[in-house]
Formats: sequence, C-alpha cells, structure tokens
Amino acid sequence: MSVTRRGLGALGAGLGLLPLMPRDAAAQSAVVMMEPMPCLDRQGDIVALLLEGSGAPAGAVVTFGQVFKAGDLPRGAGLVARLADGTALPVQADVLNRHEDGSARFAVLALAAPQVGRGSRAGVILSRGRAAQARAFDVTPLMARRSITIELNDQAIDLMALLAESLARRGARPFQSGPLAVQMRVVTPVDVGGVTSLRMVSDVTLRADGELTVELWMRNDGAMRPGGGAVGYRVRVLLDGQEAMAAEIPRHHQYTAWGRLMHTGAPVPLVRPDPTYLAEAGATPRYDLTTGVAAGLLGTMARQIGSEDWAQPFNSRGVLRAMGSGGGRPDIGPMTQSQAAWLITGDPRAAMHAIGQAEAAGSIPWHYWDTEAGRWMDTRRWPRLWTDPRGGPPPGGLAQRISGDTGWSLAASHQPDLSYLPWLLTGRRAFLDGLQAQACWCVIGRWPAPRGTAGRPGVAEGVNVVRGNQVRGSAWSLRTLTNAAWASPDEDATTPWLRETSQANWTWVRQQIPRWTQAQGEAHGWIPGEYGVRGALPPWQQDYFAAAAAAAARQGSPDARAVLRWMENFLAGRFLAGRQGFPPNDGAAYLLAVNADAEARNPLKTWAAIGEATRSGNLSNGDGWSKTQGDYAQLALQSLAQVIDVTGSEDAARAYAWLSEADAPYTRDEDYRRNPLFNIVPRGKPRVPSRVMRCR
Repeated sequence: MSVTRRGLGALGAGLGLLPLMPRDAAAQSAVVMMEPMPCLDRQGDIVALLLEGSGAPAGAVVTFGQVFKAGDLPRGAGLVARLADGTALPVQADVLNRHEDGSARFAVLALAAPQVGRGSRAGVILSRGRAAQARAFDVTPLMARRSITIELNDQAIDLMALLAESLARRGARPFQSGPLAVQMRVVTPVDVGGVTSLRMVSDVTLRADGELTVELWMRNDGAMRPGGGAVGYRVRVLLDGQEAMAAEIPRHHQYTAWGRLMHTGAPVPLVRPDPTYLAEAGATPRYDLTTGVAAGLLGTMARQIGSEDWAQPFNSRGVLRAMGSGGGRPDIGPMTQSQAAWLITGDPRAAMHAIGQAEAAGSIPWHYWDTEAGRWMDTRRWPRLWTDPRGGPPPGGLAQRISGDTGWSLAASHQPDLSYLPWLLTGRRAFLDGLQAQACWCVIGRWPAPRGTAGRPGVAEGVNVVRGNQVRGSAWSLRTLTNAAWASPDEDATTPWLRETSQANWTWVRQQIPRWTQAQGEAHGWIPGEYGVRGALPPWQQDYFAAAAAAAARQGSPDARAVLRWMENFLAGRFLAGRQGFPPNDGAAYLLAVNADAEARNPLKTWAAIGEATRSGNLSNGDGWSKTQGDYAQLALQSLAQVIDVTGSEDAARAYAWLSEADAPYTRDEDYRRNPLFNIVPRGKPRVPSRVMRCR
C-alpha cells in the first residue's frame, strides 16, 4: 500500500499543526514545559487557551473540541471569545452533550483566529455572554466555486453534489451549523469487486473564511451482511481539481478503516488546551505540569512522525499490534504516553503523535457497523454475539470472521485508549467513531458466559465486563466504556446503550462490596479477578482499576465513587499497615500472596497473614525494592493521587506522602520527565512547587 508525496503533505497540513522543527543537541537534553495561560480576569470568564501560530491569515477558522465544567455554560447562555488584550473574536459553539443541570459538557467550537506568526502564540479567553442568533452562513457561494472529487478505481464521485443533497434533505442535522462553520457527514456505500461491507464516510466542513476541510475515511466495517470481506482499490482525492491525496490499497481487511484529513488554504493554528481546566471538568486525570517532559522524548515522537512509514494507511504508528504483550508500554494507561505529553506541554509534536495514533486506531479490527440500525453493533440487537471465531455462526458470531492476517491480535487486558482525548481536543468525528466502536467491542468481544444473559434478572446481565475477567481487562474495558458514555453526543444512536452499559457495570461492582468485604476482612478493598498466578494478587492491577473508577467518579457516577471509597482501604492500607505486620514496601511489590481467586472465596483476611504469606512465597521487598523493578510504585502513586482528588481521603494522603519520599524505583522527577504516562498528582501537590505556573 502506498500514499503519494502529495498525500503526505495533505496529512500534515490537514492536522492543522506546525511542521516539525529540527532540534539541536542542547534542546534534546532540555525539558519542555507548558506555556502559561492568559488570566481570567472578568466576570463570566470560563477557560483560556493558546493558539500555536501557523502563519494563516487573520480570520482563518479553526475548529476544535472543548469540555466545560458543570454550570460554566448554562443552557441558553452564549459563548464569546477575546484575545488577552480584549479584542473580540468570532466564535461558534455546537453543544453535543450536557450535564444533568442542562449546562454544556462538550461542544465543537469554531473560532475565527487572529493572525499568529509561525512559532508564536496568542492567548484566547472563552466567556459566557449574551446568546446570539447562530444562523448558519450561506454556504451556496462557497459550494459553487469549490469542488471535491473522489476517484475510487474507475468511479468518479462528486462529493460536493452529494453534500448539497445531504444539506437539502428534510430533517438534515449538520454536525456543526453556525456563522463560522457548517459540517455535514456524507456516507456513501461503494461497490468494489462485489464486496458489500465497504463504505466511504466523508466529514466536510465549509468555513466562513472561504476554505473547506474534508476528512475522508474508507471504512470496511459493515457486519452481518452477505458479501462482506477484504477488498483492494485505488483512491484519489481532488480538491478544486488539485490532487490532495492518493493511495493504493491492495488489501483492506474487513472491520478496519483508514482516513485522512485534508483542507484548502493554509494550515490553521493548533489549539493548546488548559489541562488544569480539563481535570477540574472531570475529563482527564490531574497531570503534573511542573516536571515538564524531556525534549528527547518529544524529539523521538517527531522522528517517528517524520518517517515515511508513518503516513502509510494501516500503519500502527507505535501501537503494539500484539495487544496481549505485557511490560511497560507507552500506549497503555489512563491515557497514552503521547496524550499525557500533549496535556503536560501542549507541544505540537506530542499533539501530532497522539492524533496520528488516534487515526491508526482505525486499523484495529474491532469496528463492527450495524448498517440496518445505523450504529455500532451492541447487545440490543445482538445479545448473544461474540466476535471471537468461537462465537460460531450468526447470531452467536460474525457472518464473516476476522481475518487471521490483519497483523493485530486483540486483548481487552491490554487495550489502549487511543481515541478519547483526541476526540475531546479536536472534535473530529472519526475519533468519536473509533471510541464508540472500541467501547462496543469491550462487550461483544467478551465471552458471553461471564458477561451474562440478556434479560436475566440482575444488574449488568448480558453486558458484564468485570465478572470473571482479569482485573486489568475489567479496568481498561470500564475506562473505555465510561469515557465513551461520557463523551458521546446526547442524540447519537449509540449513546443510550453506552450509558446504560457503563452504569450497569458500576452498579454491579458496587453491589458486590458487602460480599467482598466479608470475604476479605481487614485488608478489604481489592477487586477479585483472574490473575494467572494461583493465589497471588498483583496490586498494580488494582491501581489500574482505581484509575478507571476515579475517571467514572469524576464524570459523575455515584456508584464508581462508592467503589473507589471502598478500595481506599486496600490502596492506602498496604502502605500504612506496618504495625499490623505488613511491610509498607510490599505495597508496591509485583505480587502479594492473598490466596486470591476470581470469586474471592477464601482470601487471607489480615494484613499480618498477607505479610507472612508474601514473605514465605519469596515475594516480599522487605525493606528494599527488589520486587518492584518496574513502574509499580508509579502506578500506586497515581491511584492514590486520584483517590485523594476524588474522595479527599486522609489515609490516601498519608500513604501518598510516604511513598513519594520512599525513593521507590521510577518515582524521581527525571523518571516522569522521560515517561509522563503516570505523572498524576493530587490537587495542590505538584512535584516541583517552585515551577507552579502563574497565568499571564
């Protein structure tokens, strides 16, 4: 498969990011910090952001995603924008979902940006203002002078004509519609070689500055229909008659997708978000902004992006294809490594890397589109479905099995979340597709026996992702489900199932607390599951689960908050039970001997018994760290930090303070600079207080 050089240029420009700049040796050894945000100094101010200059002319329209805290943008209120010097900027907000009080939770914004020179930055402040009539600008003149042609093998598809038909259709609901931008999705089933599973999905944005953006995805994701399968083709995109992208795809596997973002005109500025506001809004963990990120790591990301392989369709872009592989991986955590670096620094290299991996998520064969229902496949229409080959014929299994030569092996226990943050920060619908498809796979990709029987009495029956699962598999599945439920548009066809499924799972876990507490005794607070080592419990998997529970609690789940409060006893107690006979250093050991099993039948009930069994099994650190030769102390610190943030636990604060000063492996500032993946701290507890940034 190949993409032309013109296609490579369109890819980089389409992201709206700056070209990669060379870095000298001195810069490589430096630390990159977040730039200070503008001060919020007027009544009604909500959040600030920075525009990274691209050299685009004044008035260029940039679109991006923005999360809002509950109450910050009430229903009926308008949104206004200004530069730090007070100059007003036109802004458009299309609200996609809302908090329970009716205020905006997530919106796709369009901003008429000022001219910002390449390498320069401009501060922008978003505020509440008087609601104005937000009529869509007249797109007719723009559509008349622009053309979008997609050549698929010997077919020539006039996308602008299809767009006009879609906009004119009665009841049409544009994704964006206002004075600055109108965005519409055009879905075109295509017939290539008799394969019925391929569709062309185009998100076209018409901008009031006279330019347009096209995001084209070739999605071979149609499921449960005759004629599905792999297909080869050539595709070329012409914008105003000029080639913007061309690719030859010899074999496009079913259940996978690839896409490119292209535009006319100059690249628009990159929006740098305020990570502190995102954490306060419940969208992300609280990453530490005071350590910064090693420039060498960002340089490595830049080199990966600059390689010719990066731009090829179906390239994994650093995501491990053998998904079940363990070890310290940069793609697994509450976020990915490049997403964490993006939040901590706002650096374009991290942004481009994270966005590129979100595009690469399309190549993972977990995309199952239900054409008849018009949404991703779920248990409403397919209660018995198991996408594993052992699912058998439909409705128990897929009509066409996942090919064995996709290059990917799927594992819920090691699934990365590649799409959630890029969706929130860019507002690109393709990333919402990726997030929702993965969330649905978290259920229908699981063996139906432990997930339960739909319709059977009991919470989460038919959609249970915790019962009998590896704890890390439960954690990452719940992370994906919860994020998708929280971030999906209120009116999206997949959203109701995502919200019901996420809520049902957290309610089920909460209902198990009395039984698990009785079984676990003094040391209660750990989630039972399959561990692979008989009788042993990896505490770091509890840290994974705690991160998922904290995310759901921040996003408003009372059940997840109750689960996290229950877990406090174990998460903090493992570092505070020295007088009860459990060495605190063992709180971050790789394994603890607790006689654990999936049903929590006969575990050890006291810290003293667990401590003795851990020593007897040669699993103990003693007063050193020989059994913590990995990122296990980092994992413990991040889970304690999130417990403190969500619940205010004093015990968690004591445990966090002890472990922060214990000199455990990989917990020094330089470790977090080299790998920011788990660089999460409690509110008001930065690692380098002298570097706390003030607004400007």
